[in-house]
Amino acid sequence: MLVAVYEDDAEEFLRPLTLARPVYTLRCGTSMLYEKITLSVEGHIVFYVRSMLFDVAHERLANAGEVHALDDVKALMRDEDLLIINGRWLFDENLLKLEDGVTVKEGEPVYALIRKNDVESMLRGCGNIGEVLERVVHELGTRESDGVRFVKYPWDLVKYHRLELERDLERLRRLRSWERPGGEGVYVVGDKEDVMVSGSAKIYPCVVLDTTSGPIVIDDDAVIFPHSYVAGPCYVGRGSWIVGGRISGSSIGPMCRVGGEVEETIFQGFSNKYHAGFVGHSYIGEWVNLGALTTTSDLKNDYGSVRAPAAGRLVDTGMIKLGAFIGDHTKTGIGSLLSTGSMIGIMCNLVTSGEPYPKYVPPFTWYVKGRVWDWVGVDRMIEAAERMMARRGYVMSEAEKKLYRRLYEETVEERRRFSESLLTGRYG
Repeated sequence: MLVAVYEDDAEEFLRPLTLARPVYTLRCGTSMLYEKITLSVEGHIVFYVRSMLFDVAHERLANAGEVHALDDVKALMRDEDLLIINGRWLFDENLLKLEDGVTVKEGEPVYALIRKNDVESMLRGCGNIGEVLERVVHELGTRESDGVRFVKYPWDLVKYHRLELERDLERLRRLRSWERPGGEGVYVVGDKEDVMVSGSAKIYPCVVLDTTSGPIVIDDDAVIFPHSYVAGPCYVGRGSWIVGGRISGSSIGPMCRVGGEVEETIFQGFSNKYHAGFVGHSYIGEWVNLGALTTTSDLKNDYGSVRAPAAGRLVDTGMIKLGAFIGDHTKTGIGSLLSTGSMIGIMCNLVTSGEPYPKYVPPFTWYVKGRVWDWVGVDRMIEAAERMMARRGYVMSEAEKKLYRRLYEETVEERRRFSESLLTGRYG
């Protein structure tokens, strides 16, 4: 079977998280969205991505499958059954029914199955994946599926995080063998069987692992330093460090450095929150550095529903607890304060004036003490990102640099409007 994972137009509602990455490379639970598919479905994997992201996606997904632009439908014309999966679906193998046609959730395509004898006729003359799905709907019909969880807005990643984390942790329990925590001064509260530790991980004395609310996985080469309290369900990814403090209900991606208080939060990977400060019910992108005492609010004083920016407007999330969403390569200064439902773009540099930042900060914004430094160019931002990446032994590719330069130019007007709104006092 050929399995095609694609991103649709609803990707824009997930920005800034998806501005420089395909939607299916977002993390929810221990894994990225596409990994939930590749771990469960047998077949040759093909990824469809916006043309702007093609070169970067080709580099990042080279080991996972082929990468094609959305209009390259000829790549799907092969002599095998074709399964097309919406990359925003929090994949659940129990909901996958291999029947011809399109499965939908409230009118949105979830996945489509085309038998190999019908592939050529269904794809002939179609210009992109969207047109293919329209034809399949017309020719083979649709069926509604209950229980599907879609990621439509950034806060859906937080909304469904705990469910996905628990599912992923159980999957990890089955996929490989784990060691149990040991060593002097390591304390387990709850069932020791619910603590799964890689043989290459290290746990120092004076660490408490609490499984009374869910299991804990400590992956390859991870380190838990003294005076850390880790409460399940929780995942500490490959090469990540927990450097003290209280970490609960969270998923820490690879190569992070995390301390202080972190609750119900997703770290995409390669990011730092080394010092004191609270981050709760939030999503932190890759290569983010949160300065000491950076703190997110995840609860309004009136305990009301949090509103958050999406596609240029404030949306009622229906969630009582919701923190901040921070794009890749963004940095915050010491003492930074972020209000409930904040959206911070990629490659921002935020320096506090003692007040919370605006609820929405556009990509590539240097926001220093209430003002936008519009004279800082993208090359300087790229240089700063390269210095951080070098500390982990990584190099920014030329494809990534090209992408960031293009995105910088495409968001100039957005930053100009933001700067003007600060002068007039009309900003979110």
